[in-house]
Amino acid sequence: MTATTPIRWGILGPGSIAQSFAGGVAASRTGKLVAIGARNPAKPGLAESFPGARILDGYDALLADPDIDAIYISIPHPGHAQWAIKAAEAGKHVLCEKPLALTAFEADAMMHAARKAGTFLGEAFMYRLHPQTKKLVELIRSGVVGEIRMIKSSFGFAMPGFMPQHRLYANDLAGGGILDVGGYPVSMVRLIAGAAVGQPFSEPDKVVGTAHLGQSGVDEWASALLHFPGGIVAEVSCSISLNQDNVLRILGTKGRIEVPDFWFAGGNRDVGLGRIDIIASTGARETISVEEKRHVYSFEVDAAGEAIRAGGQEFAWPGMAWAESLGTLRVLDKWRAAAGLEYGIEKAHQRTNTISGRPLRSGGTAIAKRTIPGLSKP
Repeated sequence: MTATTPIRWGILGPGSIAQSFAGGVAASRTGKLVAIGARNPAKPGLAESFPGARILDGYDALLADPDIDAIYISIPHPGHAQWAIKAAEAGKHVLCEKPLALTAFEADAMMHAARKAGTFLGEAFMYRLHPQTKKLVELIRSGVVGEIRMIKSSFGFAMPGFMPQHRLYANDLAGGGILDVGGYPVSMVRLIAGAAVGQPFSEPDKVVGTAHLGQSGVDEWASALLHFPGGIVAEVSCSISLNQDNVLRILGTKGRIEVPDFWFAGGNRDVGLGRIDIIASTGARETISVEEKRHVYSFEVDAAGEAIRAGGQEFAWPGMAWAESLGTLRVLDKWRAAAGLEYGIEKAHQRTNTISGRPLRSGGTAIAKRTIPGLSKP
């Protein structure tokens, strides 16, 4: 693959986020949308939603297509690990919607599969590749608000009433706020805490959290506190049935920084026109606009494409490298554990398959059986 070869993308799961990603591919410098894998390829309006793309019958057909280099996975959370592993085994590069997996354990298995196959694997936090994020890090490192002491970040919205079949409320689809949107504030505060000490990211040394579990057993609103080495404290919150102000606040010894809707660089899903407010201790205010009008999803498409062209297996900074995806998921694991949130699909009696979706079996030849003195069973 050359430095100018277009990356031919296939989308696994044609939902609304997939349509936004398709717009990002169309506006990218490196990518071309080739095909969509759908379980219901005859669904009305599918072809119109993804103009120019071939509609394939099922996900396996997408992985088997020789004209596809990379797969974007946008199905509900429980399927991420299974299909990312299968895609790697099929020799396809993978960009997977957040959360990369249900747990850090699953994500580690996905990374193992990509490492073994020599393929790219990235977590699609599109805000991380937008120029606004890099500008924010530059401001923190410059000391414009002094030494960072606290970070406050939320991502919360209110669904129009309880809808048990909607994926956000569905227990068997790993619904709730922590996995769906909690990763945004968690990944952001880890980035900022790292920037404050000149590192790509920082790992918290303490995580405590809680949540309200609703009728279906998923978290409808939740909060957590993260403590970082050096004394930085972060408050994060998320919700699917409660509107929040969704402002990122970074508090330092000389003032604070505020960024509204940081994950959309100003709140627009398609065009990222960012705004960063700097408020000095004196009350003086300065607004920095990141005048970037490219499609907000195009940056992650190009970052993934450039990594693939270069033979890389993970995002370059400020994208979510493997270590950062694992670290963010470890925080979400602790947050869920503190809140008592375990999905039904995670319980032992439901775990009848491997992470890749294959039936558990015994009698493999990888490890030969031996007899141990005193034991009748080899």
